Parts: sequence; C-alpha cells; structure tokens
Amino acid sequence: MKLRELLAKVPSISLTNNHPALETEITGLATNSHACKTGDLFLGMPGIRVDGGEFWESAIANGAVAALVSQPAAQKHQAKNECVIPVADMTQTCPEVATAFYDYPGQKMNMVGITGTNGKTTTTHLVEFLLNNAQLPTALFGTLYARWPGFEETAAYTTPFPVELQKQLAQAVAAGSKYGVMEVSSHSLHQKRVWGCSFEVAVFTNLTQDHLDYHKDMDDYFEAKALLFR
Repeated sequence: MKLRELLAKVPSISLTNNHPALETEITGLATNSHACKTGDLFLGMPGIRVDGGEFWESAIANGAVAALVSQPAAQKHQAKNECVIPVADMTQTCPEVATAFYDYPGQKMNMVGITGTNGKTTTTHLVEFLLNNAQLPTALFGTLYARWPGFEETAAYTTPFPVELQKQLAQAVAAGSKYGVMEVSSHSLHQKRVWGCSFEVAVFTNLTQDHLDYHKDMDDYFEAKALLFR
C-alpha cells in the first residue's frame, strides 16, 4: 500500500506535510538502517544507549522511502528533501505501523497469551498439542521457536519485536492457522510489542524474582505482567 494509506491507519500519527514520498508504494518494514531495501519504510527505534532513529540517513541511502523517528532524532539530524516524519512515541507507533502493514493478523486467529516467570514454554507446548490434537491448526510463538503447519524457525527472543512478530503472525494466518499460542514476556508487554494482538485467553503461570535488571522492583515487574490482562 502507499505510505499515505498506511500512515492513515496509524492512530498515533497525524500527517501535517504533503511530501511526494507519501504516494510511494511501501513493500516492507525495517528497523535496522543497514538492512533497508528499496521500498521499505524505516522505523527508527530508540534503544537504551542509542536512538536508532539517528541513522535515518543510512536507511534512506539504502533505499528506504521514508523514516519514522523520534522527535529528538529528527531534531538532531534534520532532513532536507528526505521524508522524515517525527513521532512522539516510537514504542507505540512501531507496533501500530506493523499491525496495519500486515493487515491485523493478530485479530484473525484465536490468540492465547501466556505470561509468568516460569512455565511459559511448557504451557504453550501443552496448549499447542491439545489444539492440534483437536484438529485445530495452531501456530506457536515462544522461546524455542516459531512454528505452524509446514514451518518452523528458531526464535531469537521469547516474544519478537513488533515488525517480526506481525510478519510471523501474517505468515501463520496465510498457512491456515486458526489458533495462535504465544509466550508473552514482561519485556514485550512493557515495550508494547504485542500491541494489536487480541488475546481471547490470557494465562498467568507464576511470579518469582527475576528480570530486576530491567524492572526496578517486584511491583514494577508484576505491573508489566498484568498488562496482558488489561
């Protein structure tokens, strides 16, 4: 779809310019400036140490049609004729864009989300087995791999980042999956990676001391887990 059409579906973006690139067809999404290809939309994600949006020039040089970046990144490296669109919260905008680009795949399966410190992998496998045994084609997304009928790939993260997650969900839907069973980490909930996934069932296994290098305390850790149920 054209960039203008895609961004019109993104709640957190309100277009105020009329750049010619808005009429260009978007053929892919990329969060790594070096991995951008012709036709991609670059999503510059702020990190703990570096704001990926600062590399929008590299992304466009590699073929990206346009770049969505944080406001600080846009101010630090100001565009001349390039289509660089600053947004208030890339953590929110990224999953909104990915969900719209892949046509809301997380709403086309019956989704089961499982969170908790321990037991997520075991529980997702049990649910996957039961659903497949009931002749209900099921996709699994978790720590070990993403898999669905006819496909299996080793996972890099317990819960993928938004662009990869929505791409996998779309592939699973295209392969005929009717159910999706997902390990949902506290990091992914806090970072809004699963935004756009409509979980019909949410499971909480347990909460024990872990990930306090990321969450400031146990209450903060619990609040992140609780986001799955809100």
